[in-house]
Amino acid sequence: MAVFPQFWRCFRFIGFAILLGFGSLPRVRSAPADDEASWQVPVTLGKDGWMIYENPRFGFVLPVPPGMVALRPPDNGDGQEFVTPDHKVKLAGWGCFNADDVAGIEARWKAALAEPERAIIYKRKTATWFVVSGVTKNGAGFYERYSADKRYGSGWTMTYPQAEEKKIEPWIERIAAGYQARLGKGADGVHKGGVGK
Repeated sequence: MAVFPQFWRCFRFIGFAILLGFGSLPRVRSAPADDEASWQVPVTLGKDGWMIYENPRFGFVLPVPPGMVALRPPDNGDGQEFVTPDHKVKLAGWGCFNADDVAGIEARWKAALAEPERAIIYKRKTATWFVVSGVTKNGAGFYERYSADKRYGSGWTMTYPQAEEKKIEPWIERIAAGYQARLGKGADGVHKGGVGK
């Protein structure tokens, strides 16, 4: 008799998920992996081929350029990485907890500026977010955006061959315009506030 209520609870959850359309979310193509069948990354597909990834755990929203494929997500669900089919361009988004201000703006800003073997060409910092971009010692361009409040941090970075900067620049602009930190808005969120974009 006790088994039936557990089965019914599970059945109701599955039925509710299907009713809400969770079973029909578009899935981004996954980069080849030996266990690819065991994971998929849900995205919303736009009319122009751009995708929108929303991280279930931390809630951040990240636009993804057309043609990029998802790598295997981390087991803890804190982020997602996408790559071009040739793996030359990488886009990664992540979220984290900001315990004891370890992941706060000031701490992450100092770490970003001190990272070795890269030249920073552009940098901007506010009370709730910062951006750094430039070139690494091996000639790769990079762009990093990070946002934080007292409880959460969230960010994204794109790396690419410097020779492709003209192609990548419009991608970065569009990602920057559409990215939403949504701090505390994911499944691990404990407050409704946050800095938003």
